[in-house]
Amino acid sequence: MSVTLALSRAEIDALKDSLLEDGFELRPLDHAYFQARGEDVVVNAYRSGKVVVQGKGEAAFLRRRGLAPPAPAGLAGRTVGSDESGKGDYFGPLVVAAVAAMPGQEEELARLGVRDSKLLGDGAALKAAVAVRALCPHALRVLAPPEYNAHHEREGNVARFLARMHAEAIAEAARAAGGCDRVVIDQFTFTERLEEALRAAGVAAPVEIRPRAEDNPAVAAASVLARAEFLIGLRALGGEQGVELPKGAGTAVERVARRLFREGGLPALAAVAKLHFKTTAKVTGLF
Repeated sequence: MSVTLALSRAEIDALKDSLLEDGFELRPLDHAYFQARGEDVVVNAYRSGKVVVQGKGEAAFLRRRGLAPPAPAGLAGRTVGSDESGKGDYFGPLVVAAVAAMPGQEEELARLGVRDSKLLGDGAALKAAVAVRALCPHALRVLAPPEYNAHHEREGNVARFLARMHAEAIAEAARAAGGCDRVVIDQFTFTERLEEALRAAGVAAPVEIRPRAEDNPAVAAASVLARAEFLIGLRALGGEQGVELPKGAGTAVERVARRLFREGGLPALAAVAKLHFKTTAKVTGLF
C-alpha cells in the first residue's frame, strides 16, 4: 500500500523529529529531504513537499501521527459521484469517471484502498480501481489527445466539453445502478454550465457540486477510477511512440516534448499531448 501526502516544510521537519524519536533509520535520497525506514513502513520526504508512505504498516503509521485520511463520509442514499483525471497533464488523455455507490459500502471501499487518488501512488490507484470496477456500477468518458485537441479548437474552453463528459458518465452510471438519489461532483466549472449539461443528459436527481468532494466515497471511487484510466492511457500512448511519457507539465515533460517535436514535428505532439498548453509554444517556438 502507498499513500502520498502534501506537507509544508515545517510539517516535514516535525515529522522528521518524530521519526528520529521513534528510532527510524534516516538515509539520504535524491531530490528528497530524507528517506526513513521503520518496521513495515518506508517514508520518502521529497523537496517538492510530497511525502510518500508505503509498506504494510502504512495505516498504523498514519493514524499514530494524525495523518490518516478522514473516515469516509456516509452515503445518503444511492449516490453517483464523478471526478476527472489528466486535465493538468500535458501528455495523455482527459478522463472522466462516474461511480454509483450504495449506503453500507463506505467501509468496504475504504478497506479496498479507495480514497482521493491524489493521496495514492500510481500502483495503489491502479489496484484500487480494480476493486471499484468489481464492486460498483460505473461509466467512463475518455478523450484521447487528438479528440481533445479537436474539441478545444472547436470550443476554446475545456470546461465546456468537460461538463458534458461528466454529465454523460453520470447518466450512464445512474442507469447501470437502476437510478440514483443524489449526484456529487467535485467543483471544476460554473455550476450553471454543469447543471445544464446534466439536464440535457436526463439526470433528474439532486446535485451537490462543491470543492474537495473526494471526501464522499462515491467521488473518491470515481477519482481512483479516472486516475487509473488516465495512467493506462498514458502508458499506451507512450508505447505507441516508443517513449515513456511523464505526468504533469514540468521539466521532464518539456524534455520529452522537445524530442517528439524534433523527431516528428507537431503531428507527433498532437498524437499524445494537449496542444493548447503553454508547453507546446515553449518547446516548438510556434503559436
